[in-house]
Amino acid sequence: MLIDTFWKLLLKIIGLWLLFSCISIVPQFLSTISFENGSIDFQSLLLLWLGLFSVIAFFIITIGLFLFKTTWIIEKLKLNHNFKEERIDLTIKSTTVLTIAIIIVGALILIESLPVFCSDLITFWQQKEFLKDYPRSGWLIYHFIKIIIGYVLLTNAKNFTKFIEKESHEN
Repeated sequence: MLIDTFWKLLLKIIGLWLLFSCISIVPQFLSTISFENGSIDFQSLLLLWLGLFSVIAFFIITIGLFLFKTTWIIEKLKLNHNFKEERIDLTIKSTTVLTIAIIIVGALILIESLPVFCSDLITFWQQKEFLKDYPRSGWLIYHFIKIIIGYVLLTNAKNFTKFIEKESHEN
């Protein structure tokens, strides 16, 4: 494996980790606003929304760079300079490593969300309320969506790898 290929893989794995770590930004933001009890003024609300969109824009740009513009990052940070050898002796293909990383990220998402979802679901059934009246219904839906995302990543890792590799080579 070339040093350049190693850095590309590492940056893409970091990009995947960032992508799935930022999923919780919007629900956390909305729960922050809901705790204000309506006493928030327009200027504070505007600043909160501006902050949210700034953070989301930062994540989108960063994730785009890490997943699709890895060569540019390697060149700008000079990551492949000052190595005595051009190759690292590994016999694993870069697509295999990326597929394994996607599977691990999917598994971590599933492992993180499944217990919380099950706990909230049991509490919901015990209270015998409607979903709209249950105070944690938003989080119940959020963790259900994360479980689906984790499952899709686990079962379709090769397709995601093909997409990332295809987009990287086109840009």
